[in-house]
Amino acid sequence: MRFMAIFSHEVGAGRVTVGRDVEMDHLARLLADAGGGRPAITVVRGEAGSGKTHLLEVLAARARDDGWTVLGVSGVEAETGLSGGGLLAVLRPLRDLLPSVPSAQAEALAAVLGWRRARAGSGDRFLVGAATLSLLAAAAVQHPVLLLLDDVQWLDVGSVDALMFAARRLGHDRVATALGIREDVALPLRLADVDVLDLAGLTPGSARELLGPGVANHVAARLVAETGGNPLALRECRRVLDGAQRAGAAPLPATLPVPQRLRTVYSDRLAALPPDAWQAVVVCAANLDGTAGPVLTALAELGLDAEVCIADAADVLDLAPGALVFRHPLLRSTAWVRASGRERCAAHAALAAVTDGAVSVWHRAEATTGHDPALADQLAAVAEEERARHGPGAASRAIERAARLTPDASQRGEWLAVATEDAFVAGDSARARQLAAEVLASDAGPAARAHVLFVLGTLEQAHGTLTAAKGRLAQAAELASGDVLLRVLVELFGVCHLLDDTAGMLVAAERAAAVADRDRPEQDMLASYVLGAARVVDGHPDVGAGLLHHATSVAESDDRLRDDPRHLVTSLLISRWLMDPLPALPYAERRIGRAREQGALGVLAGGLALYAMGLAWMGDHVRAYAAAGESVELLEALDLRLDVGTASEVMALESAYRGAHDEASRHLLRARAVVAANGFDPMPPHLARIVATCALCAGDLETVVVVLEDQIARFEGVGAYLEPLGVAPDLVEAYVGLGRDEDARALTARFRDVVQGRPQAQIPPVAAMVSRCEGLVADDLGRAEKALEQALSLHDPRTDRLESARTRLILGMRLRRGGRRVDARTHLRTAQREFEAMGLTLWAGRAAAETAATGERLQTREGTGEPLTSQETRVALLVATGLTNREVAASLFLSPKTVEHHVGAVLRKLGLRSRTELARSFARADDATEAP
Repeated sequence: MRFMAIFSHEVGAGRVTVGRDVEMDHLARLLADAGGGRPAITVVRGEAGSGKTHLLEVLAARARDDGWTVLGVSGVEAETGLSGGGLLAVLRPLRDLLPSVPSAQAEALAAVLGWRRARAGSGDRFLVGAATLSLLAAAAVQHPVLLLLDDVQWLDVGSVDALMFAARRLGHDRVATALGIREDVALPLRLADVDVLDLAGLTPGSARELLGPGVANHVAARLVAETGGNPLALRECRRVLDGAQRAGAAPLPATLPVPQRLRTVYSDRLAALPPDAWQAVVVCAANLDGTAGPVLTALAELGLDAEVCIADAADVLDLAPGALVFRHPLLRSTAWVRASGRERCAAHAALAAVTDGAVSVWHRAEATTGHDPALADQLAAVAEEERARHGPGAASRAIERAARLTPDASQRGEWLAVATEDAFVAGDSARARQLAAEVLASDAGPAARAHVLFVLGTLEQAHGTLTAAKGRLAQAAELASGDVLLRVLVELFGVCHLLDDTAGMLVAAERAAAVADRDRPEQDMLASYVLGAARVVDGHPDVGAGLLHHATSVAESDDRLRDDPRHLVTSLLISRWLMDPLPALPYAERRIGRAREQGALGVLAGGLALYAMGLAWMGDHVRAYAAAGESVELLEALDLRLDVGTASEVMALESAYRGAHDEASRHLLRARAVVAANGFDPMPPHLARIVATCALCAGDLETVVVVLEDQIARFEGVGAYLEPLGVAPDLVEAYVGLGRDEDARALTARFRDVVQGRPQAQIPPVAAMVSRCEGLVADDLGRAEKALEQALSLHDPRTDRLESARTRLILGMRLRRGGRRVDARTHLRTAQREFEAMGLTLWAGRAAAETAATGERLQTREGTGEPLTSQETRVALLVATGLTNREVAASLFLSPKTVEHHVGAVLRKLGLRSRTELARSFARADDATEAP
């Protein structure tokens, strides 16, 4: 991947546009929208020569005139290169602001950009994205920032990932982003939902203006028809037409430089260059960046007069202070395609002689044809350096090139397998698939084949389907051995669990337990985890609990495992299989905090979804809402959208509990899309329970009945504790609300009978729900009160707070309708306080309405009454602990400006006047939530 810096202080100054007033107005609105709360991002899309770069240059000039800081880079087509250069070109002017970036982020960014010595793992692409955000936010404090990325399709993946992660999360900062991309290139997923400005061809009137004086109307119309109004093609026509042809007095050439012929036109221009100038052009095309120094030195070493060469190539090359670049990207790509293999190698060899370090090794590799074992080993060493400095994307390119240089087929397969995994970890899924296919089509050994199959299985989980992931992992398990085999089996166990493949889970777990080396803590922990979970699924929760507790003990007692972010998700899943999140809370919070410190955003994003689920289970709905929302945002920002199902399900519930039914519907749509993409049944049990609960919150009782009756028919209505007919409580409530009392009674009796014969009958929350159903269908008030009081006594105040409050609300409602208004108030007021402490405004409002119906006058709460958003909630939680805006921003990978905006919104919505009052408010809520 090559790159070059663009938009210097001179470029674009004073330039005007022809026929693009509407488009420039569109881009002017981009600047106006920056800082308005939503990311200000626009993609300018058009064919080659449509004027994308010109529009961006004019936008840059206008922004600079208004005091904006303009940062930019243009991707340049190439066949190879080291990654991270695009990011360096953008951020180099901001280097002095690095001290304002949180330390872990600053270390990662400085290592990637070569500003500091790298340490192992410092090139994590997600942490680099967070650091990019912080650096751009710091710059925006001084002046508004315009970020311009041209020819995005040719920028390296790592640079685009980091810059787009930042751009998407800088909505409250004066940062605007404009990107240029070819129309024949599919928008990357990360840009799929942003504003797009499509460039059409110029009109005949605009074409005449562009072509200059002396062009007849019918000639302009003919040129527009031939070129589609493409500005670059029209300018090339002006070059080739003489005065008579422009005036219409002489016939036009048989062929004109229409867009598809521009490369041919440029090829002819390059062919006309003197030999020395052509050689200079090829060396410039081989250069890894747009800097002039290496090219000028290489030309001198070749015995060429650089000044003469560049002057002879003035129509092709543009020499600016410190930079030597092509006048148009098509010129560079055309030159590289036109150059012979011998000329390319010679250019790389010349640059290798005048550079040093990894850059020199890279040029030597590109100059080498055939095998060179010594150079292959050097390039493999460079790959290790690049992994630490620039991250896995750069390492993947280097180790792949090393594989091409080695004559050892076995070594080649192993290096290509490593390159495959590095490409996947770097987020370049297409390249990972391409490399994996090459390994599988070769005669690589079983170890290399198992490695790439494992990577493909993991890749399918993130960007494909779980069914495909299972198939790939099963293939890997047949070939793998040692550490890789255990990794494969643990991953396969997880996929089988998500696919409800109980038999597959058991097989994978048993095999993992058999191959694990119990003397190695990590293997002992993983094997105990999967085998324990398998025993729970297999109906032996007592045996499973012992294994799961052992897994936790190993993970918490081993210094290396204790804070390893890679095992965050495993530690949270252990508590899920124990059916009790409370014991996991202390180490879950520590591990999540450690993942934040280390910037392990990919792991953190998935871990937060499970953490949110556990918090909701415990009744801590304030933090559950905060964590689930952050998980959704991070997963989408990192393009891990097929992992977003769990977080979306929790967000749907939490939104419904707050009365935000439109938001709940959006999250349900996302969760259903994940289910469909993975080939699940249209309504698997876990999603069905959430859909029904959201419908119940919205008062859509008919949907509750349809969804849950279907679940009983197909899956026995299994509940959260794997109890049969676990969906009965919501369905009984819906039946009662619809006046279907006989159905409600029949289902209650069936629920009671089926649970009594199962181990789940001993689980207090399950027994509590049986009693609640009995209270809902009781004929008289006495029996209803007794049953509901029994339910309240069974609810676990540590983990069942929401259902306890709902039961108390039902009891208060029943007492009020029975004429016992004073008794009803006690329960209703308590339920309202509990709902408010959990931040559940919908349920709190229902309890308040019931209290008002008893004749009690309610006090009006201060504030707007609007529920906090998830992002506002997580900001409020951290501000309440005494953190500054800067510290909150670092923890949540936001900008201080965004945090400042959210603090103001929180104070306004809650009717508070200061951060001190906010801290007191959340302390009271915590006390209420923890009270039995």
